[in-house]
Amino acid sequence: MAAPWLVVIAFLATFSGHAVADEDSQGKTGFCNVAADSEGQGIACQPPVDANEHVKSVYVANDSESVKPGTHRLVIFTVASDETDGFKRFARSAKIYGLEPKILGMHEDWLGGDMAKGMGGGYKVRLLKKALEDYKDDVATLIMFVDSYDVIFSAGEDEILRKFYKFNANVVFSAEGFCWPDRSLAEAYPRANGERFLNSGGFIGYARQLYSIVSSSDLEDDADDQLFYTKIYLNEDLRRKWGIKLDHKAEIFQNLNGAVGDVELLGLDSEPYLHNSAYGTTPLVIHGNGPSKVTLNNLGNYLAKSWNDMAGCRVCYDTFSLSDKLDSELPKVLIGIFVEHPTPFLKEALQKVYSLNYPKEKIHLFVHNAEEFHNEEVTKFVEEKGPAYHSVKYLDVSEAKKEWHARNLALEECLKINCDYAFFVDSEAHLDNPDTLRLLIETNRTIVAPLLSREKSLWSNFWGALSADGYYARSHDYVSLVKRERK
Repeated sequence: MAAPWLVVIAFLATFSGHAVADEDSQGKTGFCNVAADSEGQGIACQPPVDANEHVKSVYVANDSESVKPGTHRLVIFTVASDETDGFKRFARSAKIYGLEPKILGMHEDWLGGDMAKGMGGGYKVRLLKKALEDYKDDVATLIMFVDSYDVIFSAGEDEILRKFYKFNANVVFSAEGFCWPDRSLAEAYPRANGERFLNSGGFIGYARQLYSIVSSSDLEDDADDQLFYTKIYLNEDLRRKWGIKLDHKAEIFQNLNGAVGDVELLGLDSEPYLHNSAYGTTPLVIHGNGPSKVTLNNLGNYLAKSWNDMAGCRVCYDTFSLSDKLDSELPKVLIGIFVEHPTPFLKEALQKVYSLNYPKEKIHLFVHNAEEFHNEEVTKFVEEKGPAYHSVKYLDVSEAKKEWHARNLALEECLKINCDYAFFVDSEAHLDNPDTLRLLIETNRTIVAPLLSREKSLWSNFWGALSADGYYARSHDYVSLVKRERK
């Protein structure tokens, strides 16, 4: 049985130019702050912060020696060009733990190359270098840099600082089991008890040392950031000068690529957290680098107080209401009706779509019928009910469109009319609740789809995980989800 699903199509503004942030009249740099957005409606910008505010004690260090543990202020930076689902997840996790990342490059053109295909990311180093100019002489601040689209926080500032101090280092980079992007450098790495190779997706250190590191070379935008940091780490003189260490055992940073089998979710009865069973550690920053992003998506359903046994899906309460909206203020929706097979009670199914509690002037109707048997009935529905809608596009049997083609055309039509939502309903699905469309929109999700399963069977209409070759794999929570024991 098919069923309705919902897609939110977001249109992000893109501005030309290479500015990384707003500048004030003194030439200092201000930043965008996700935590300042208490309503979750966008990114708020703030002026530069005085680096000496709220500091209880200050410890001074030379570049060649470690700073003694003390009370420092933690400032977190990341780079993001668009507010993707991954970014929103990152921002939510930061907010949950009282962290306030400063976002560099938001709504700016990405200049760091195509990192999905290979090397790149020098642009991130250049953005960070400019951002750290205000901190280059600041001995009271610790800087953390993390990626955002594939990162989830699992703890707050106090725990992050506590673990950092234990390293007795000035700078700590995350580590992984792969030497990338230049495998020929593997033998140059010092031997290690744990993950051996540097990963630039997460690092933390004192502001002075980090500014010196990112300022040590004039990197091109499309150069590789990980290779840049790797060569610095492999230079023994620079490694000692700046006091750099790697987080070999995932004390702070957990890179999932190559380590998925080493981690497990614990604490499901209260607050789920990730445990690294290989090293007996509880990492605080979870990074779904490389092909491990699907695993991160699964873990993200639980981490950052998203779910537990008692409350169920806590993140599902991050909704909004349409009840206070005038009809003219409601989102524009394209409803796609697809009649792909002979369908009993089709007349009733079509009537239930028409009876949805949503203003017709806000609905654009797209209908595809591939069944000659239903041609007369569907055509009658379109002719009689269609005029009530803002617009109607009808592909009948004579169009001879394949199902996949019709669905793609519906999405193209949605983009063409600049719709806010696309709601697809197959003819077998009966919308018994007239508020279905409103309720789906109010879930505040990019995509909403039904869970369909067969009685006394573990078959369902979704995969819990992917295998290495991109095919079906059973996730740790698949059985609980299909049996509806976990919601």
